[in-house]
Amino acid sequence: MAAARNPRPGAAVIGSQPITKADEAPPRPDGTTQEDRLMSSFTTMKHWKHRAALAATATVVLAAIIVAGCASGDATPPAAGVDGTVQPIDTVTVSGQGMVKAGPDEAVLTVMVENDAPDAAQALDANSKQMTAVLDRLKAEGLDESVLQTANVAVYPNRVYNPDTGKESLESYRAQNSIRVTLTDLSKVGGIFAAATEAGANNVMGPEWRLNDDTAAVGQALDEAFSRARAKAEALATAAGLKLGDLVLMQESGSTMPPVMYEEATKAAAFDGAMAVPINPLDLEINASVTLTYRLAK
Repeated sequence: MAAARNPRPGAAVIGSQPITKADEAPPRPDGTTQEDRLMSSFTTMKHWKHRAALAATATVVLAAIIVAGCASGDATPPAAGVDGTVQPIDTVTVSGQGMVKAGPDEAVLTVMVENDAPDAAQALDANSKQMTAVLDRLKAEGLDESVLQTANVAVYPNRVYNPDTGKESLESYRAQNSIRVTLTDLSKVGGIFAAATEAGANNVMGPEWRLNDDTAAVGQALDEAFSRARAKAEALATAAGLKLGDLVLMQESGSTMPPVMYEEATKAAAFDGAMAVPINPLDLEINASVTLTYRLAK
């Protein structure tokens, strides 16, 4: 049996065999030898083993903290609410709605003039002259030009369908011009309605009742909604044998005030232009909703 060679000082060893000069690969262009590369790989391996050990230690410590936190009786575990939100289990969440009625402070009329003619230009010309007469009359009634706003102008063909031939034929052209009249003096609504029809408006719609300044009404609706929501919370707490604690969350779900209009548009020909139309303002409903979350106590 041949005797094993003793490695020379400084030679790298793989297994039980040393790497001698004869075994080494020639240096690379960057000047590093095979021995240098082996030592670099060994150092990198030690580095990653060290990082893996640190990661394992951190995982153990984190697990210990979580277990300790779960075992503690001081914290309140969260629970999922009906809407998917996370909230403490020692709370109750309720909602309440409020509704108040208030008289309007604005009325909006839609005044329209329609004209037919054999061609589009004639229809538009006649319509413009008639609408100008209506606007002049409304200004004479004391209305400022700022409350007379054009809503729509249109010109389109009137076509007639012949069932015998199955075809449509052009009969005439129609021009339309409509304005929105906003009134803050509600006592003038009937008089303006009559004045517009007398001046040439052949289609008047409204009034649309609105509340321009709804601050006070919305405040009252929110106050009612809050009171109802708190009453619900108190009833639930009592039923569970608990007491109502501090308010921890309050949200407004929204307040609405839909405009109120008369159900049908009114044709101007149905009224005598010399007589003011009787108008009675309708009350508006202002709705509000709130959501409250209270702490429960024993």
